[in-house]
Amino acid sequence: MDYNRSVYDHPLSARFEEQDAVVLFDDVFVPWERVFLYRDVDRCNRAYAATGAVVHMSHQVVVKDIAKTEFFLGLTSLMVETIGIEKFQHVQEKLADVWVILESMKAFLRTAEEDAAPDAYGVMRPAWDPLDAARNFFPKTYGRLVQIVQQLGASGLVSMPTEADVNGPLADEIQRYFQAARADAHERIPIFRLAWDACLSAFASRQVLYEYYFFGDPVRMAGALVNAHDRKPYMDMVRDFLARGKDEAQNVPEKDGEVALIETAIRI
Repeated sequence: MDYNRSVYDHPLSARFEEQDAVVLFDDVFVPWERVFLYRDVDRCNRAYAATGAVVHMSHQVVVKDIAKTEFFLGLTSLMVETIGIEKFQHVQEKLADVWVILESMKAFLRTAEEDAAPDAYGVMRPAWDPLDAARNFFPKTYGRLVQIVQQLGASGLVSMPTEADVNGPLADEIQRYFQAARADAHERIPIFRLAWDACLSAFASRQVLYEYYFFGDPVRMAGALVNAHDRKPYMDMVRDFLARGKDEAQNVPEKDGEVALIETAIRI
């Protein structure tokens, strides 16, 4: 959707909106030299993973997710500074949540790159496990970033003047009544209009849906992750811990009731 409106009123959607579309071709000629696979369902299903396409795409997506999270950390921090609410603990908690999300995504990316290795075709391929974790983590986290902007901005997000208002007959009143703790109205309004476009506009709503379903159904993605990764070593680790505890218990000489009671009290 193109709002065809000013960048001042719609700082994100006026410049960065994009819409998916469905195009139907009911009479198409495809030359055979352009056909890679034909009626080979099994190979088609395996090509995406076997060629490493999903790995390299996931790497690119994690880079995009980091850039988005950096934007949210900058935006929320600027909002907090502008209206002077940084001393409240619940505000600090929200900023910490954004920071933790950012550092988690950066850690996923760094690990994937650090553990990269040549694949069967001689192409350097990032490690898949951290990227798989990241693509399952971020879709369920992006909504939290948007929610934090909503909570920090509160009602201030729904009452911001437009560009026409700022330059209209009420300009003096707007300058007086829309100032913030550390910014005048002309500094505050663009910040909060940006926040509105990031968390409340139609563009923002589509972004939440877009991120949640970017790789497909999150439930199916979680199932694929569980089924694709070997958890047996971790299960064996716990079994070994339990076995060692049982062995230790069997090898401890019996103690009288008073000594056992004292040792139990010390442990507690």
